[in-house]
Amino acid sequence: MPGEPSSVTVIKDCRGEELFAPTRYFLSFVVEIQPQKLPESNNSVGIDLGISTFATFSNGQKVDAPKPLKKRIKK
Repeated sequence: MPGEPSSVTVIKDCRGEELFAPTRYFLSFVVEIQPQKLPESNNSVGIDLGISTFATFSNGQKVDAPKPLKKRIKK
């Protein structure tokens, strides 16, 4: 880890109703780090997330929203 954790959370999870279901443990660490400045770039792009259009970039490019249900509705 990049530093000493300031807090740790442990979550115990039983993996189902089965008699011999393995118990899982999840750990979450909070670590404070020093921010690093990114190198300057002239290639930055803003992104706007929407509903009808998934993403619109500040350079005009648009990405349509994925529609997995619509593609499989006939099946």
